[in-house]
Amino acid sequence: MKFRMFAGAAVSVALLASTAAAQVCQGDLSFRSGSTHVGGAIGISDHTTTYGGAMTFGHTTGVYGGGSLGLANYDGYNGTGFVLGGGIGYAMPLADRSAWQICPGGSLNLGFGPSADVGGTTIHTSQQALTLGASVGRALPLNRSVTLLPFGSAALGHTTVHVSGGGASGSASDTYLLLGFGAGIQLSPSVVLRPALNLAAGADIIDDTVFSFAVSFALPR
Repeated sequence: MKFRMFAGAAVSVALLASTAAAQVCQGDLSFRSGSTHVGGAIGISDHTTTYGGAMTFGHTTGVYGGGSLGLANYDGYNGTGFVLGGGIGYAMPLADRSAWQICPGGSLNLGFGPSADVGGTTIHTSQQALTLGASVGRALPLNRSVTLLPFGSAALGHTTVHVSGGGASGSASDTYLLLGFGAGIQLSPSVVLRPALNLAAGADIIDDTVFSFAVSFALPR
């Protein structure tokens, strides 16, 4: 049961990649306001809470990418795990003269820890999560100062969990469909608030639903 909880937390590691959003197609700022974005986010699931920061680079269309660093807390365990991630995507119009933007891309996230004491034995855990998919979104001006940035995403996710302790070790992996949707709220050319809901469909895990809230800022040119 403990192993399954860590496996579920590993999917939270994968879903944390969505906090490193960096385009209108992901409910975030366009790089029109600046080629560098920074932000922070928190993700909450049944048994874990993840939070961290990210920095992304890119242009209004074309290649963009970035990295994230975060922490993961697990209910019922002492200690905190670290999450290190990176991603890359390509932004382009959904069709000629379309207001919608589509962004295929992928991410790799690595989770380290925490360690847990089980029956006098220290158990060490690590997780790796790979995602590959696409997101689509657009900008909908509500008034002169507020713009809504609705988006949806679908990706194939693959997670591997490693557990070792007491001279023994084991691992397990799972493949699932990641579905996400939400809407950024752009309050100025350089600030976006972004609530989102992410689901891991078809996964044999516990933590398959994560609610996240992120804040993004475009740095001055």
